[in-house]
Amino acid sequence: MSTWNSIIFMKTNKSWDDLNMIAKWDGVESMWSTTGDWDWCIKLDSKRSSPEQTEAFVARMRDGHWATETRTNWWKEVPLK
Repeated sequence: MSTWNSIIFMKTNKSWDDLNMIAKWDGVESMWSTTGDWDWCIKLDSKRSSPEQTEAFVARMRDGHWATETRTNWWKEVPLK
């Protein structure tokens, strides 16, 4: 329960077909489209969800012009007794 979790919210100008490539990147646990302010959400797996690793993932997205805007949330779960 002490592992990091992270979700990346992103806006993009890429097509749905183009974004299939991101879903295959190492570390992507799941990816889904959304309504509202963001186009997509990406959940990283527990091995790549630390703030530093998530930051590197977002940098890769931005360097490749996959994302025009991002917001990231990190959390750790509290064990229930």
